This record gives sequence, C-alpha cells and structure tokens, in this order.
Amino acid sequence: MNHAEERFAKRLADGLGRVLGVGIVVDDIELEVGEDGRRARVTATLLAGPRMERIEAVGSSMLELYEPIVQRAAEVRLKDAFWQMVGPG
Repeated sequence: MNHAEERFAKRLADGLGRVLGVGIVVDDIELEVGEDGRRARVTATLLAGPRMERIEAVGSSMLELYEPIVQRAAEVRLKDAFWQMVGPG
C-alpha cells in the first residue's frame, strides 16, 4: 500500500468510526486498485459485538468509493440498533 492509499484508509477508518459510533469497531480496511488504475475496491470488516460484518464498494477509483462505503456503514449501524432492540430471535 502506498502513502496515498494509507492516508485514504486512515481517513476512511475515521469517517466510519464517526458513523458507526459506540459498539461497532472497524477491524480492517482492504484497498485494491487495478494495475491500470481504472478499477478499485474497498472492503471494510466491522465488529459489532459477537458479529462480524463486511461491507464493500467497487468503482472506477478509490476516492469515489468513500461515500458508498460510509453509507453502507450507516446501514450496518441501523441494523445493529434494530438487533439491539429485538434481539436475534
């Protein structure tokens, strides 16, 4: 991972942390960029108590994936809040 990708991953982890709040943590962020630089994939592994969630976004560049991955994290936050209210049953 080059320096720009490291900075992007750090900024993304910070942004995800703000959206996820207490109780869900970012365990890992994987960045893949095609050799031609025209395809990118971001995968984030999140830990929500005993559950693990993986969210992913694919697009033509890393920068365009920031917003979709944060939106998917918000969905995980909502799903976790619902799970906390109704439980696994």
